[in-house]
Amino acid sequence: MPSFKTTLALLATAGVLVSFSPALAAPPAVQPYAWRGAEVLGGGFVSGVVYHPTEKGLVYARTDIGGAYRLDRQAGAWVALNDGLTRADNQLSGALSLAVDPQDSNRLYMAAGEYTGPNARGGALLRSTDRGATWAKAELPVKIGGNEDGRNTGERLMVDPHQGAVLLLGAKDGLYRSADHGATWSRVESFPRLHVTVLAFDPVETVKTGETAIVYAGVAGAKGGGLLVSTDAGATWGAIGDQPKGLIPHHLALDAKGGVYVTYGNGLGPNGVTDGAVWRLDPNSGAWTDITPVKPSGTDVFGYGGLSLDPSRPGVVMVSTLDRWVVGDEVFRSTDGGKSWKPLRDKAHHDVGRAAWVRRLEGKAGREMGHWIGDFDIDPTNPDEAIYVTGYGLWRTRNLTEADRSGRTDWRFDDEGIEETVPLELVSPPDSASGHAPLISTIGDIGGFRHDDLTTVANSRYFDPHGGTNRGLDFAELAPEVMVRTSDPTPTGGFRSTDGGKTWTAFASSPPREASKETGRIALSADGRRMVWAMRKAAPYVSSDQGQTWRPVQGVTAGDQPNFIPASDRVNPSRFYLYDAAQGAVLASTDGGETFRTVARDLPGAGPLKAVPGVEAEVWLPTRQGLMRSTHGGAAFKRIAGVDDAGLVGFGKAAPGQTHPAVFIWGKVEGVEGVFRSDDVGKTWLKLNDDRWGFAELRALTGDPARFGRVYLGVHGRGIVYGDPAPAKE
Repeated sequence: MPSFKTTLALLATAGVLVSFSPALAAPPAVQPYAWRGAEVLGGGFVSGVVYHPTEKGLVYARTDIGGAYRLDRQAGAWVALNDGLTRADNQLSGALSLAVDPQDSNRLYMAAGEYTGPNARGGALLRSTDRGATWAKAELPVKIGGNEDGRNTGERLMVDPHQGAVLLLGAKDGLYRSADHGATWSRVESFPRLHVTVLAFDPVETVKTGETAIVYAGVAGAKGGGLLVSTDAGATWGAIGDQPKGLIPHHLALDAKGGVYVTYGNGLGPNGVTDGAVWRLDPNSGAWTDITPVKPSGTDVFGYGGLSLDPSRPGVVMVSTLDRWVVGDEVFRSTDGGKSWKPLRDKAHHDVGRAAWVRRLEGKAGREMGHWIGDFDIDPTNPDEAIYVTGYGLWRTRNLTEADRSGRTDWRFDDEGIEETVPLELVSPPDSASGHAPLISTIGDIGGFRHDDLTTVANSRYFDPHGGTNRGLDFAELAPEVMVRTSDPTPTGGFRSTDGGKTWTAFASSPPREASKETGRIALSADGRRMVWAMRKAAPYVSSDQGQTWRPVQGVTAGDQPNFIPASDRVNPSRFYLYDAAQGAVLASTDGGETFRTVARDLPGAGPLKAVPGVEAEVWLPTRQGLMRSTHGGAAFKRIAGVDDAGLVGFGKAAPGQTHPAVFIWGKVEGVEGVFRSDDVGKTWLKLNDDRWGFAELRALTGDPARFGRVYLGVHGRGIVYGDPAPAKE
């Protein structure tokens, strides 16, 4: 989110008064906080796994929007490695590729960036000499698409096994090289400007400089792709003939004799792959052999993604299908170099552990293995261990070779420490007749939860129906057992609960909507009897009969690109508010959402407007030019001194001796970015996070009405993080 320095100005437009107080004299004080994750386990696409080739037990996982992880075997959990990223580097949470140094197990590299579009940040190479505990950043001359198509292929960042200072990076426009441990990069001009999907070194021989001579590169082009090879350490490149037509290499693996195994798909993935194959190249003769386990045919269409060899047992090859939606994805194992194959799924046992929600997410028979199996990896130091990835987390086995005896393999959802959800809304209701759950969440892709126990997902309730991506969420402040949520793929797009989120009933109807339309945000009146709903790019509607019927609100001009965010007053059931992002205006209703009138105009770009619990007609608006407060039902906003910009605002229990709820923001105060709390209505602020937690991108924020100081954060790609004031050190 862009930041803007404060300018002294008076916005004297209809209903808007922005006044400026003297700036704070010093940067905000820091209050130590203890931060923890609310356990969900997984919840997002783990796009790849990288084992160190010789260091026993050392393994990393990469994700498309949540950074990288290292497995702490002693603790039995994954350790997040990129939580220190700040808002300035928020797109570096996309881990497109990881590379380890075969000669130095402490070195780790990450090609970082989420998108390659015109407004995207440039890519960066993150370098670590302590296994990801700390990083140095080198800007790249190319953008990196860690959350774009093809993120499941690779690895496309590699360290030369003979010269650890030399790295190669495949990008969408060709190949780049570094000779100084990734500090600086230059384009390999001899390499065609094609999309590189995977790289692999064959360490069998070197050139005079000591670099590895043979390098393979998989590429994608307008009419498919293919495999290129260099025999002079990347100085020149040539295409290998007789490859399958119209297919793109997804993964490469080399055996001890230099044999090259390749999985192919007719698209980049992880979605949309409808054809594929597995081939083997004999580098001595140049002959290819088609060793595809099962060929796509008829309605059973799919490609091949994951690929791994067992270096301790020549001939052992494992591959995974990709996008086999009709009958479910499969993992195949061969012990004779691909001459024959054994499927694992029917005899595989999958233990979800505490993450029972995984079973309900997949649902269908044949989906036991999961979906988006874009990567499969055998531990090179332990033939019994393997990990494969899915769209919602990863699975690990410790008895892989049992597949060659009884056929049964045991897989566990070993995602402790991995929290990759995208929470889109968080609410913390007060105690209710249905019992108090401290937090309710709506989450992208997987639904949401009533978090009865933040420390273990086993004691939380997964939404039923989960409804895929859930967006809007609200509860009735005066009757907190009543809640509503919106859900993109469900028929009426929304649900209502009368028991604090334990059970849910679908709305009987919805406003006019397209099947693909995002369901947007919803506001519930303080008594739970009325709702105002604004879907994405649509005018808002109101219901007074629990969603049986809906009618357009009056007094609202939608325009060509409407973008409304509704909120309810937390005291008066007749009051609702709308933030009109397209017009920079706030509208208010005093008749239960039936009619609205504009009460503030010409506001800067803003985040969700929030009403204050326990105070009628008080609303706060986080904006790119500061934090605004109105005590007049959305009219006459005043700017809070010292806040340069604010992305989100929320409220929690008042501090001892105070009556106004504590205010939390994510933004910038006196030039310092972070998460802040004010106990005196914005007069002073405390910074709550340190360098270990940069909170690069937040999607939701709320305080806790029952616990002073607690704040809940929805971190993009890192799940739900909650913080409490740290106990004083003795």
